Amino acid sequence: MTKTNITKLLLNDNNNRVTSTASARRTFSKRPPVEETASFLQSLLASHGPNYLEKLFGSKARDALEPLGGVEKVAIALSESQTIEDFGAALHLMRSDLEHLRSVFMAVENGDLGMLKSLGIKDSELGDVKFFLEKLVNTGFLD
Repeated sequence: MTKTNITKLLLNDNNNRVTSTASARRTFSKRPPVEETASFLQSLLASHGPNYLEKLFGSKARDALEPLGGVEKVAIALSESQTIEDFGAALHLMRSDLEHLRSVFMAVENGDLGMLKSLGIKDSELGDVKFFLEKLVNTGFLD
């Protein structure tokens, strides 16, 4: 994480709260690194097609995440956004897509694999998707 990125995060967000540097560093030190996140997203797209991540991120995730700025931009946003709200703002997600993503994370947090299956995530994919999303949940992404 660059000093510029940390500085941006320390600015007032939509709720007019200021994130402390120590808190931001703790969050980011626990998050999967950008390279790992990008690799994971890319492998899902390579294995399941360019629209696979639409199941998680909504319609803007079509065409290998291009409408969201591509895999690298999404990976950076996932790794550097302190909360799901920050992530949504960074990628200009529609409120409906953000709420859908929140419900996916809540399903993971609550162990509701049925919800993930209802999105079309196959049994063979559940473990990897759940493991990845849990890493974000466990670092306060839903707070």
